[in-house]
Amino acid sequence: MTTWCKISVLLVFAAIVGVGMPAAAGDAPATVEIAGGAATVSLLDGSAWVQKGARPPESALSVDSRVFPGDRVRIGKGSRLELELPDGSFLRFDESTSFTVLASGYREKDQSRDIRIRMLLGKAWARVSRFLLGRGRFVIETPTAVAGVRGTVYRLNLNQDRSATVKVYDGEVEVRRRQEDQAAEGPGVLKAPHPVSGPQPVTMEQWVYIVGALQQIDIRSDGTAAPPFRFDIEADLNDWVRWNQMRDEKIREVREKLQK
Repeated sequence: MTTWCKISVLLVFAAIVGVGMPAAAGDAPATVEIAGGAATVSLLDGSAWVQKGARPPESALSVDSRVFPGDRVRIGKGSRLELELPDGSFLRFDESTSFTVLASGYREKDQSRDIRIRMLLGKAWARVSRFLLGRGRFVIETPTAVAGVRGTVYRLNLNQDRSATVKVYDGEVEVRRRQEDQAAEGPGVLKAPHPVSGPQPVTMEQWVYIVGALQQIDIRSDGTAAPPFRFDIEADLNDWVRWNQMRDEKIREVREKLQK
């Protein structure tokens, strides 16, 4: 079916503020508008380049470089990049990965964020800040999927055929097919937290999965998905995973020292 090309997946962290609180019938979703911000290159092992909007040429990135909404980033072969986001989260990208920053807004007064990254190819690792108590969204999208989380650790691989794999290491996510109204939603407008239902019967038109810690879900190139399953944590420990876990631990140690 040609409509499959438009199918995508929405992953929303299940432990959101307000889970279990019933929504009043007829209530319109609240929205939050957040001004754009910048991500900062906190680590660069090798080479990476940024293209400002649609304007070539690319320019080289370095530690402390700032990346803004609309920027397209390309990671060189044998290289890795880490971004620190305004909300205190971190994103890392493996070699030969390319992505576009769609939004990187954070509003301190009510701890709301609007983080959106569009993956074009490659591997990403997200360490999402747990310290925000307000509303907001944090999403990484691919041509067939959108992964939105709150306070969790997960990684996403996007292949050349547009298939993708998401593995969750901490937290829980709700995985659902993306609807057309979600596809049209622009940056900076956030829906209020809403109750999350349990797994539903799977159909081609609509399906929902809850993916917990140490589970993965595979999304096919046509946007359909196989049921989530538990992955082997030992078999999963490749160089990319070990490097990210080392970085996560270092960040945790630094923040614990700052809090003392």
